[in-house]
Amino acid sequence: MTDQRTILALACTDPIQIHTQKRTLTGIVYQCDHSEPQLSCRGPEPGEHVLYVATPSNDLYRLQYCYYDEYEHTDTELDHYGRTPSGKYAWLRTYATVECIVNPTGGEQA
Repeated sequence: MTDQRTILALACTDPIQIHTQKRTLTGIVYQCDHSEPQLSCRGPEPGEHVLYVATPSNDLYRLQYCYYDEYEHTDTELDHYGRTPSGKYAWLRTYATVECIVNPTGGEQA
């Protein structure tokens, strides 16, 4: 699975490649939201790093990466911005399994 440090190091304007089972997406990060993991009265809350990616063909993707510091647990979901059956646009779940995420300029992070 993806190296946590690689994902957390990505920021706006960084080039990114997202490898899924069926294809590789190449694009630029245009927005980045982050929340740290924390302990609450309900127990540990996951941290979340959300990357919004634009591809050269102007397709928009949202990569949501949830992680815990104390536990070996990560969850990655990929959404695509597209037209719904009602004709409106929204973030649609792709159900693609993300294999790895790399920063093409940074190479493999050690």
